[in-house]
Amino acid sequence: MNYTLEKIETIRKKKGISRYRLASDAKIPQTTLSNMLKNNTMPTLSTLQKICEGLGITMAQFFVEEGTRIDLTDQQKELLSLWDSLP
Repeated sequence: MNYTLEKIETIRKKKGISRYRLASDAKIPQTTLSNMLKNNTMPTLSTLQKICEGLGITMAQFFVEEGTRIDLTDQQKELLSLWDSLP
């Protein structure tokens, strides 16, 4: 599985979201998500944007490495860390 698909699955599992719910929240057909993951197919930019919205994150958050916050104050980092830990 490629990096993008692995990241989608990692975030989805971390947030406790089923594939069905992710597809529903992202407003994409469940078959699209399943086929993408099954066939190791890269999502289009617009589909990835919808998936990020379904995961409740921005695309910038999607592509930043885990635990990395760029150009934030310590207070902002702490707030985002607390936000990320919410279910």
